[in-house]
Amino acid sequence: MPSPDTAQRLAQQQAIYGISLSERFGVIMTAYGLSQRSLARVLGLSAPMLSQLINAQRIKIGNPAVYERLVMLEERQDEADLAGVLSEVEASEPVLTTHASRARQARFLTPDAGAGALPGGDPAAPLGGLATAEQLRATAQAARATGAADLADVLDRAAALRG
Repeated sequence: MPSPDTAQRLAQQQAIYGISLSERFGVIMTAYGLSQRSLARVLGLSAPMLSQLINAQRIKIGNPAVYERLVMLEERQDEADLAGVLSEVEASEPVLTTHASRARQARFLTPDAGAGALPGGDPAAPLGGLATAEQLRATAQAARATGAADLADVLDRAAALRG
């Protein structure tokens, strides 16, 4: 059973990322057959930093390039040449921009959300395509537990859009 502090940090990770980083990294390590040390190298993190994220000693990934590499690995885990994907991702120098973030959001829009879900529309609409209604509700509950009421409201609206 995690300590209350660890449980709170896990809830914060879930509020930020939808699931704990331990689960998220675990899926990638399994899909690519990586150790923690190898995943850290591909992401551009130190092994101790990755361990701290996995064990919820740290709440979030501070470097946008590291997060972008994680997303690349997630998006490409079904490709045939996983060794090639790992090499490309490790060599990449991603930079998240507003344009790239909006383009990624647009890919996850629910069919009925339309273009109005991007800036100027309801921020909950793009979230509907990222998770099930049940996952969104659970994340909203975790957000509420950590005092992030505004985030919880957005997640509840996204869950309602999912059905």
